[in-house]
Amino acid sequence: MTSTREREARRERAAKNQSLFREVNERIEDLAPNACFTPFICECAKEACDDQVSLTIEEYEHVRAGGNQFLVLPGHEVAEVEEVVEANERFVVVAKLGAGAELAAGLDPRHRA
Repeated sequence: MTSTREREARRERAAKNQSLFREVNERIEDLAPNACFTPFICECAKEACDDQVSLTIEEYEHVRAGGNQFLVLPGHEVAEVEEVVEANERFVVVAKLGAGAELAAGLDPRHRA
Protein backbone atom coordinates (compact mmCIF):
# COMPACT_ATOMS: atom_id res chain seq x y z
CA MET A 1 0.00 0.00 0.00
CA THR A 2 1.26 3.49 -0.85
CA SER A 3 1.94 5.86 2.02
CA THR A 4 0.38 9.31 2.03
CA ARG A 5 3.81 10.90 1.52
CA GLU A 6 4.56 8.71 -1.52
CA ARG A 7 1.10 9.37 -3.00
CA GLU A 8 1.49 13.13 -2.59
CA ALA A 9 5.00 13.04 -4.11
CA ARG A 10 3.62 11.16 -7.12
CA ARG A 11 0.84 13.72 -7.47
CA GLU A 12 3.39 16.54 -7.42
CA ARG A 13 5.58 14.85 -10.07
CA ALA A 14 2.55 14.34 -12.30
CA ALA A 15 1.48 17.97 -11.89
CA LYS A 16 4.97 19.23 -12.82
CA ASN A 17 5.14 17.00 -15.89
CA GLN A 18 1.66 17.92 -17.07
CA SER A 19 2.34 21.61 -16.49
CA LEU A 20 5.27 21.42 -18.94
CA PHE A 21 2.99 19.99 -21.63
CA ARG A 22 0.45 22.69 -20.88
CA GLU A 23 3.10 25.37 -21.51
CA VAL A 24 3.84 23.83 -24.91
CA ASN A 25 0.14 23.85 -25.75
CA GLU A 26 -0.09 27.52 -24.81
CA ARG A 27 2.53 28.24 -27.50
CA ILE A 28 0.71 26.02 -30.02
CA GLU A 29 -2.49 27.97 -29.40
CA ASP A 30 -0.63 31.25 -29.99
CA LEU A 31 0.56 30.00 -33.39
CA ALA A 32 -2.81 28.71 -34.65
CA PRO A 33 -5.55 31.16 -33.65
CA ASN A 34 -7.61 30.73 -36.86
CA ALA A 35 -7.46 26.97 -37.43
CA CYS A 36 -10.66 24.91 -37.17
CA PHE A 37 -8.89 22.08 -35.36
CA THR A 38 -5.45 22.45 -33.86
CA PRO A 39 -3.25 19.52 -32.83
CA PHE A 40 -2.38 19.88 -29.14
CA ILE A 41 -0.05 17.64 -27.16
CA CYS A 42 -1.61 15.26 -24.67
CA GLU A 43 -0.95 16.70 -21.21
CA CYS A 44 -1.00 13.33 -19.45
CA ALA A 45 1.31 12.29 -16.62
CA LYS A 46 3.28 9.87 -18.83
CA GLU A 47 6.67 11.51 -19.38
CA ALA A 48 7.27 9.79 -22.73
CA CYS A 49 3.85 10.59 -24.22
CA ASP A 50 3.94 12.76 -27.30
CA ASP A 51 0.51 11.87 -28.64
CA GLN A 52 -1.64 14.60 -30.14
CA VAL A 53 -5.31 15.44 -29.85
CA SER A 54 -7.15 17.89 -32.10
CA LEU A 55 -9.34 20.54 -30.51
CA THR A 56 -10.87 23.78 -31.59
CA ILE A 57 -9.47 26.88 -29.92
CA GLU A 58 -12.81 27.23 -28.11
CA GLU A 59 -12.52 23.69 -26.72
CA TYR A 60 -8.96 24.36 -25.60
CA GLU A 61 -10.02 27.59 -23.91
CA HIS A 62 -12.76 25.67 -22.10
CA VAL A 63 -10.18 23.19 -20.77
CA ARG A 64 -7.86 26.03 -19.77
CA ALA A 65 -10.60 27.84 -17.83
CA GLY A 66 -9.33 26.07 -14.73
CA GLY A 67 -5.71 26.37 -13.63
CA ASN A 68 -5.86 22.82 -12.31
CA GLN A 69 -7.24 21.23 -15.48
CA PHE A 70 -5.36 19.28 -18.12
CA LEU A 71 -6.17 17.87 -21.55
CA VAL A 72 -5.47 14.14 -21.98
CA LEU A 73 -6.39 11.45 -24.45
CA PRO A 74 -8.96 8.85 -23.39
CA GLY A 75 -7.17 6.10 -21.47
CA HIS A 76 -4.33 8.40 -20.36
CA GLU A 77 -5.97 9.31 -17.03
CA VAL A 78 -4.21 8.24 -13.82
CA ALA A 79 -6.80 7.80 -11.06
CA GLU A 80 -4.23 7.99 -8.26
CA VAL A 81 -3.15 11.54 -9.17
CA GLU A 82 -6.18 13.07 -10.91
CA GLU A 83 -9.92 12.93 -11.38
CA VAL A 84 -11.89 13.10 -14.62
CA VAL A 85 -14.02 16.25 -14.69
CA GLU A 86 -15.21 15.96 -18.28
CA ALA A 87 -14.88 13.47 -21.13
CA ASN A 88 -15.92 12.95 -24.72
CA GLU A 89 -14.82 10.63 -27.52
CA ARG A 90 -11.78 12.77 -28.45
CA PHE A 91 -10.37 13.98 -25.14
CA VAL A 92 -10.65 13.94 -21.36
CA VAL A 93 -10.29 16.85 -18.96
CA VAL A 94 -8.63 15.93 -15.67
CA ALA A 95 -7.95 17.86 -12.47
CA LYS A 96 -5.02 17.09 -10.19
CA LEU A 97 -5.64 15.79 -6.65
CA GLY A 98 -4.01 16.57 -3.31
CA ALA A 99 -0.62 18.25 -3.39
CA GLY A 100 -0.66 18.14 -7.18
CA ALA A 101 -3.72 20.42 -7.38
CA GLU A 102 -2.07 23.37 -5.65
CA LEU A 103 1.19 22.85 -7.54
CA ALA A 104 -0.59 22.68 -10.92
CA ALA A 105 -2.53 25.87 -10.22
CA GLY A 106 0.69 27.61 -9.18
CA LEU A 107 2.44 26.50 -12.38
CA ASP A 108 -0.38 27.70 -14.64
CA PRO A 109 1.27 30.14 -17.07
CA ARG A 110 -1.91 32.19 -17.27
CA HIS A 111 -2.06 32.84 -13.54
CA ARG A 112 1.57 33.18 -12.49
CA ALA A 113 2.56 36.37 -10.78
